[in-house]
Amino acid sequence: MKKSFLLLLLVSVIVSLGFMLNQKRIKVLVESVHELDSLSVVSVEHQFGEPLPNHYMGKYDADLAEIGAQLIHEGKASYGDKNGKLISSYFKCTDCHNLVKETAKLTNLDPQDRLDYLVENGLPFTAGSTFFGIYNRSTYYNDDYYKKYGSLVNAAKDTLANAIQLCAEYCASGRKLVDWELNAILHYFKKHELRLRDLNLSDNQKEIILKALQEDKNQAEALEIIKGKYVHRYGATFTGAKIEKERGYGENGDIKNGEKIYKAACMYCHENARVTYLDLNDDVLSGKFLWKHRKGYDDLSIYQVVRWGTYPIAGRKQYMPLFPKEKMSDKQLEDLMAYIKKLAKK
Repeated sequence: MKKSFLLLLLVSVIVSLGFMLNQKRIKVLVESVHELDSLSVVSVEHQFGEPLPNHYMGKYDADLAEIGAQLIHEGKASYGDKNGKLISSYFKCTDCHNLVKETAKLTNLDPQDRLDYLVENGLPFTAGSTFFGIYNRSTYYNDDYYKKYGSLVNAAKDTLANAIQLCAEYCASGRKLVDWELNAILHYFKKHELRLRDLNLSDNQKEIILKALQEDKNQAEALEIIKGKYVHRYGATFTGAKIEKERGYGENGDIKNGEKIYKAACMYCHENARVTYLDLNDDVLSGKFLWKHRKGYDDLSIYQVVRWGTYPIAGRKQYMPLFPKEKMSDKQLEDLMAYIKKLAKK
């Protein structure tokens, strides 16, 4: 009898806990399809049974998000009575990352479409992935990043906060963020989390999602629709430099496309040595310099530096990040060489 009572008590506790946890589930209330646009993707997915991300924050601080924006744009900020110092003397977040979407359709990862969209919108063609939608991603420093950062990616791979710290301390050749700085950047990412309006949903897909929210039916179908509309992780394949006999040296490259890459990528950092010791311009001298070093495997060869980047060293902490093939294709690399060849008037 006593055992039965204890068993019944245990079951009651479990049921009560389950009920309490269920009450904590975010409930999204919408009356019409027109109200969907502003809904948080995270909150809608959660109502459909998806767990909340480990960086989820229920309360949003707009003032703290503004501090985060300042840290991202300027590399330092002050908060209350705390006077911040530069995170890095060499880089700011925006040297490697755009803050807005990079293609019209979020799931389009084609590097040429990305280039065309960025150039059309006056944005740089960077080696890093955009911060747009980073709050909604599930993994970071994916695939071949372990080749550059080794075991450091283990703690950063599945945790946004740790990924930010890895970027600040190692990628930016800077320092670890203090708690309020990290919190501010997380609030900035929260501010710019994906909304349903960002997903290019069709009218039919919106109706399915609305019905799932209102009637708690066909939620799996609605969840699949949403999750298929944005990037959950960015791949990174480090191909290494091609051997010399496989290089085209721009022979069949598209010169006009190469000019886009040169101006949107190379000049973004190298013009007037803005973020680097190497000063390049859109002139014949720069063309001749780069063409002269096209062969071999040193840091001055475009084939080498695009695919391997460089590493920070004592006395020269500024370095060049590599372009994985997902960010610059082999064809685009040959297009770039074709333009450099023209620039050198060869």
